[in-house]
Amino acid sequence: MTRSGTTRTEYTIVRNGQNDYYLVSAGAWTAYDSDYLTKAAEDKAAEFGYIEIHDVTNQWGVFAIAGPKTREVLREVIKDPNPEEALSNKTFPWLSQRNIELGMCPVKAIRVAYTGELGFELHHPIEMQNYIFDQVMEAGAEFDIKPFGIRAMDSMRLEKSYRLIPREMSIEYSAYESGLDRFVRLDKENDFIGKKALKDWQDRGASNGFVTMEVQGVVDADARGSEAIYKNGEVVGRATSGGFGWRCGKSLALGLVKKDLTSIGTELEIEILGEKYKSVVIEESPFDPANESLRS
Repeated sequence: MTRSGTTRTEYTIVRNGQNDYYLVSAGAWTAYDSDYLTKAAEDKAAEFGYIEIHDVTNQWGVFAIAGPKTREVLREVIKDPNPEEALSNKTFPWLSQRNIELGMCPVKAIRVAYTGELGFELHHPIEMQNYIFDQVMEAGAEFDIKPFGIRAMDSMRLEKSYRLIPREMSIEYSAYESGLDRFVRLDKENDFIGKKALKDWQDRGASNGFVTMEVQGVVDADARGSEAIYKNGEVVGRATSGGFGWRCGKSLALGLVKKDLTSIGTELEIEILGEKYKSVVIEESPFDPANESLRS
């Protein structure tokens, strides 16, 4: 959060213990995040005491494994007396972390997935990366496991209306404009960076709002982000991301538009390669809105 109440960056934060945290940020933002955290720690040292930060980007690798057969694959390689119980919802629920062993490698496993599917992030010593990859691919062969890339993951996150830094979340928009209301707690006793600015945003009301849209009539091109969004010929916002959602069979666009145009069913237009297409505001998360796959 910035002092203006906008979004500076994003992390997955794991609490290892008392005053001990493991932060995971976007790979492309490593230098930026490291620099900011180091400087912030220096500023807060007098208030909180000694703060130590280690950049372990070059020491740890990450594999994301996702899909309905994820547990079956990991059961083949996890070193545990009861692998089924170790990976169960009861022992390893969604949004939790456990230290496990895959073969002979210690792994910090985090039950999160940016795909909207059942999944785990496998954080491992970088020197064991080839070993972990071979173990997982061998175990998954009977389930027809396949590597997937960033474009596939981006398509799946659009179907869940997941925000991305610096597109749907950025220093341009307040947390309220990005649709992050449920993560803002202004009633906290303690102060935090941007709290006063967010209170001001709340009092005066945000100018823009976040929407998920289905783009209709496109044939061979989808939105990508930064396209103008229109209402009655007037520019009312812009797309932040876009693409085709293969699980829901829809051409999708995420964007920010004027606040009074965010209601479900609102009809807008989006310009793609010089042509305008009808785009309708739909409910967030057109794929699995109840998060049944994530929690399965």
